[in-house]
Amino acid sequence: MKKLAIITTHPIQYQIPLFKLLKNKNIDTNVFFASKQGIKSKFKDPEFLIRFKWEIESNLLHGFKSFFPKRQKYRINDFRLAFEDLEMHIKNKKFDAILILGWNNLHYLKAIYYAKKYNIKIIFRCENNLEAKNSVLKKILKFFILKLLFRNFDYFLSIGKLNKNFYAFYKVDQKRIFDAPYFVNNNFFNKKINKKKIQKKFKLNSKKIVLFVGKFIDRKRPYDFIELAKLNQNNKNILFLMIGDGILKKDCIMYIRKQKLKNIHIKGFVNQSELREIYKISHLLIQTSTYETWGLTINEAMASGIPVLCTLKCGAYHDLIKNKKTGMSYEVGNIIELNNKMKFMLKNYFKFKKSDIKKVISRYSAEKTINSIKKILYDKKI
Repeated sequence: MKKLAIITTHPIQYQIPLFKLLKNKNIDTNVFFASKQGIKSKFKDPEFLIRFKWEIESNLLHGFKSFFPKRQKYRINDFRLAFEDLEMHIKNKKFDAILILGWNNLHYLKAIYYAKKYNIKIIFRCENNLEAKNSVLKKILKFFILKLLFRNFDYFLSIGKLNKNFYAFYKVDQKRIFDAPYFVNNNFFNKKINKKKIQKKFKLNSKKIVLFVGKFIDRKRPYDFIELAKLNQNNKNILFLMIGDGILKKDCIMYIRKQKLKNIHIKGFVNQSELREIYKISHLLIQTSTYETWGLTINEAMASGIPVLCTLKCGAYHDLIKNKKTGMSYEVGNIIELNNKMKFMLKNYFKFKKSDIKKVISRYSAEKTINSIKKILYDKKI
C-alpha cells in the first residue's frame, strides 16, 4: 500500500469525500490540517463572518488519518498559518508522495521544503486560472515566482480547462498534468427527497425559486441579484432566495427593506442537508461573481438537477455549462442580459432536462481524481 500525505489548511466540505475514498483505494491517506475550522464552531470564517461546523456527516474525520497542530495561532487566511511538527511526521512516516493543495501560506511552503529535503515526490493541486485581474507588475512577478516554484513539483492535478491552461502558461510539461475534475459529492445532492414535503416546509408551493448561494462579499456581487429581483418585483410567481452570510449581508437586508422588495428573501447560512433540500425545490441557480476560480455551487446545483445561469468569469462555465442544455452565461454586471436570460430559462424550463444536466455533472466526480492519484503513485513507480 502506498503512503500519501495531504497538506491542506482545514477540513473543507468539498475535500473530505476525496480523503475518505482514497483510503478505500489501497492508499494509506494521512491528512495534515493547520486548523480545526470547519469541525470546531469556535473558529469564525473570515468571509462568512459566522461560527459554524460543517454538517457533512456524523463523523467528519472517519475513514482517514488526520493530524492537527497542538495549538493554532493564526486564522486560515493568515500567511503565518502552519503545522509546527510537520517535519517530524514527514521525516518519520516515509511517505511515497505528498499532495499539496496550495502555496499561499507557511503550512504549504514548509511542506514543499520538507518534501524536497527528504526526497519525496510532490503532487500539486490548486484552483487558479488566468482570469483574475492583476496589475502588470504583479503579473510579471507572479510569472517568475510561480515558474520557479512549479519546477519543484513532480506532478500536477488539473481541476478543469482553465486550470490546465494556467499550468501551461507557467511552462509545466503537459505530461506531468493529470485530470482531476473539480467535484462535489454528487450522490449526496442527487438523493431523492419528498419535494412536496419540502415545499410545504418552506411554504413555497406556488413559486418559481431563483437561487443565490454564496458569501455576501464584493466579489460575489450579491447586489446584482437584488437588482434582478427589483426588476421582477411585479411578478408574483418568482421568489428570489439568497443563501449565505458575510460582510455585506446586513447592507443587503437594509437595501431590500429600503426598496420595499417583497419578492426576495435572505435566509442566511444553511448547512449541507438543508441546502440540498433548497436546491431540490429551486428552478435556477444564478452565479453573479466577478471572478471564480471554479464555483462549486454550480456543481451542487447540477448534481441536484437544476440549471445554472452564471457569469463568463466563473471557471466552471468553461467545463460545465452547455448553452441551453445545462445552463447559460452572461457578462459580469450586465443586469439586463441577466434578466433576459433568466426569463428565457424559466419560460423554457422544460428544455433544460435533468437527464442532460446530470449526465454532464456525472463526469465530475471523485473517481477521476482518485484514478489520477493512483496512476501517479503506482504507474509512475514512486
